[in-house]
Order: sequence, then structure tokens, then C-alpha cells
Amino acid sequence: MSELRTRDVVESDLPAVLTIRSRSFGPLGSGGDTWWQRVSAETLGGRMIAVVDETDTILGAGRIRPFEQAWGGRHLRMGGVAGVYVEPSARGRGVATTLTRALITRMGELGDVVSCLFPTTATLYRRSGYEIGGTQTRSTYAGHHLRALGALGALGALPGGDATVRSATPDDAAALHALAREAQTRHAVSGPMLPSAERLADELGRGELTSYVVDDGFVVYDLSQEALTVEQLVAGSPATAATLWGVVGSGSSATPTVHTFLDPRDPVALALGGLPATEVRQVPWMGRVVDLAAAVAGRGFAAPLAVYAELVVDDAEAPANAGAWHLEVRDGRGTATRTGDQPAGSALHVGARGLSALWCGWSVSRLRQAGLATGGTADGDAALDAVFACTPYITEYF
Repeated sequence: MSELRTRDVVESDLPAVLTIRSRSFGPLGSGGDTWWQRVSAETLGGRMIAVVDETDTILGAGRIRPFEQAWGGRHLRMGGVAGVYVEPSARGRGVATTLTRALITRMGELGDVVSCLFPTTATLYRRSGYEIGGTQTRSTYAGHHLRALGALGALGALPGGDATVRSATPDDAAALHALAREAQTRHAVSGPMLPSAERLADELGRGELTSYVVDDGFVVYDLSQEALTVEQLVAGSPATAATLWGVVGSGSSATPTVHTFLDPRDPVALALGGLPATEVRQVPWMGRVVDLAAAVAGRGFAAPLAVYAELVVDDAEAPANAGAWHLEVRDGRGTATRTGDQPAGSALHVGARGLSALWCGWSVSRLRQAGLATGGTADGDAALDAVFACTPYITEYF
């Protein structure tokens, strides 16, 4: 069996990577060439890695997409693992595992403190410390309920003042980015990625989606003959939310079905006169902690929370995480401090998978039941549950 090694993908490698991608998932469809050029430009220069054999033949490749991700309402650098392709004739030789571990190492070098991905198989990524973090949820609503909500806002029955709606342009991208950041902070959400101003400008410039903006909110949606699909909706007041949802539902006679890729607990569920449809589609995603100390320091916490806990982590792929830790949260901020090679006897022990699940809000009792945590005490378990309590979600597939 040939020896595997990894190296950066350079521009001359792209045709070979695309060939492996086509052999693995089929040829690119309509618009695929433009997508490939955009993705390649984003991830060359250290964010696309190849696995090669002794002849330097590419056997697999994967890329790290640069994102900001909200955790407790604060935004961390997140490496989104995507485009993991393995040459079919080279499968079963450890190519994917070699690649995934190289991507984790590179994320640490780049300063990404957490990572996420949408798995084609859970086993592969669990070997490298990823664990189920949450879902991307598509909820379905009847358009006439949204239209009725908009009418309620127009009658002045909701606080927040009048909202003047206009079409968004690429010049609005920076303002839309700021509105999205502020909303994620205000709701102290965990999991969603913050759309960059550059990406928003690109989307608005291409005109493939419809977008409207008001002073304190905006909506972005896609319209087809089958349904209207809301990709983003941000509102700073009840009246703005009603106005934007009213726009979404205004064509309910022609497009009665509205899908949303939003927070599963978006306030619209509380404001509508009807319930969402019973059809809810969920796609699981997996998360991983790349740098525990930086991730805890960057995460947001409830201001009244004052707690500390001990934790021991075994993580061969991300050595920055390995060792004994003292975690402390106070005044909305957290710290993770190494305590040396002799952990406290009461400390909880987890591997990389257990750490990633804990980070994503899985309770210690559930980790124990899954065999991902040992040791610790009841008080320590309660403290760790309080530190990492969240219900994370992701709104877009990457």
C-alpha cells in the first residue's frame, strides 16, 4: 500500500480535484462552473488540502470555508469543512481520515477555534472528534397566515412604528450584515453562521434571490412555482417582523406554501394565527472544538451565571485541547485555564467527541449514556451543563 501524505492544493490541481468530485457525486449541474470558480477562489491559499500518494497523484481533497459562527450571541471563527472528495478507487485506504485530521490541524494554524460540517457519514468524522451538534431545519407555513400577520402590523396593532419597505441592493450589504450580527447577539443564539457583507453583496448583485430591507430588518427569499423559501429574515421590532412576513405572504394565492430555513424557535411561531405544517425537514450537522481555550473565551454566556468546573480532555488530533482544565464563567465571560498534568480527582473525563458534544449543549448525563464521558461528580455535571447550555442550529447548508 502506498504511503499517504498531505499538501496544499494549488491552482494547477483544480482539474484533478474536480474530476474526483465528479466521480464521487456526479458532474456539476447548471451553474456549477460558476460555483466551482467561486469556491476555489475562496479556499485556495491554505484552505484546500489534498491527500496524495508517493507519485503525488491526488487521491482526495477537502476545503475549509471561513465563517463566523454565533455561540451564546458572540461570534467565533469557524472552519466549515466542505467538499471532501475521495477517488473511488482509493477508498478504504485511510484517505478520508488522513484528510480530515489534516484539515483539523490546518484550522488550528489558521485560527479557527471551532468547526462544523454536514456529514455524508457520521463514522468517518467521529473518528476525528466531530459529534452531532444540531440540525438545519426547514419549517413550512401556510402563506395566508403570514399575510394575515402582515395585515395586523399594517393596522398598527403591533409596537415598533411604521416600516417602509424597499428592494435591497448591493450597497445595503454592510447594513444587512450589521443587522444580522445585532440580532444574533440580542437573541444570544448558538450555531448560525453570520453572513458576511461580501457574500450578501454578491447575492444581491446576482439577483438570484429576492430581498427587501427596512430600517431595522430585512428578508431574503427564493421563489419558485412550488413554494417561496425564506433564507433569512431579521427584524428589530414586532412591527418590522409583521411587515416583512406580510411581504412574504402577500402572494399566498399564487404561492400558498412558504418554507423557512430559520431558527426553529423564530418568534413568528408565537405570533402566527396558525401552526406550522406538520412536515418539518431536518438535516443534522456535526461540530468540533478546535481550540478550547479560545473558544470558551470567545463564547457568550448569560450575565447572571457564575460557575466553575473541572474537565479533562483527551484529543490527539487537536493537542491544544488535550489536558486538564479549569473552566470558569462570570459576568457573561468564560475562561478555560490549564491546570497541569495532575487533574482534580473529581474532574469529568471526555475525549474529542465528548468535548464537541458538550460544547453543543448535550448534557453530561447523555454523554455518559453514550459512553462519551467518565468520572466527575453530580455537582460538576450540573456546572458543565450550565456552562454549555444551548440549543444550537444552523440555517444554511454549505
